[in-house]
Amino acid sequence: MIKNLLAIISLTFIFSGCFSLSSLNPFSDDEEIVKEVKPTKMPEDAPIWVKEINEKNSISIVAFSYIKDADVKEFDKKRTLLIASNKLSKKIYLKTIEYYKEYEQKLDNPMTFDQDLKNIAEQISLKAVAKSKIKNSWLSKDNRLFVKLSVDSDFVATLIQNESKNIYKVNKTLYKNILSNRAKTLLIEYLEK
Repeated sequence: MIKNLLAIISLTFIFSGCFSLSSLNPFSDDEEIVKEVKPTKMPEDAPIWVKEINEKNSISIVAFSYIKDADVKEFDKKRTLLIASNKLSKKIYLKTIEYYKEYEQKLDNPMTFDQDLKNIAEQISLKAVAKSKIKNSWLSKDNRLFVKLSVDSDFVATLIQNESKNIYKVNKTLYKNILSNRAKTLLIEYLEK
């Protein structure tokens, strides 16, 4: 999946010319990208799954791309999937960074560096997107192909817990706090917001 994702990114960049390099990189330091994943504008006649993105037990994103005519080609599907994967990566990356930063604010003596957090968040995002699934797709009247991409929030929470041992390996108490069942339940709730 990652090889396909990289191939799609390259093809999209070459053929479209309208993307900046930072817009393709879900982990870019571009201020606009890091601030927030922007929601997609939904048509009024859209199905309910397009309008209500959040669903229990998953982290979801809806993305779209314009197609030339009502005949959806394989390239159109791949481009839309690329956009959705990119947005899902950004969402998970930002949520992971926020989670760790909020956790560390509660500590008397934070022990990690921003670069450590970014590296862990990138790894978590890539692993999560590799396990994501297309939940639905829809072609609007104005020739926009919408795709809903989701990943299990329990899977992402488990990734965050497992990667925490790399960050907090010197302090077993901090690591145990993140590994607790209560922490996992809170983490899943946080990710699903």
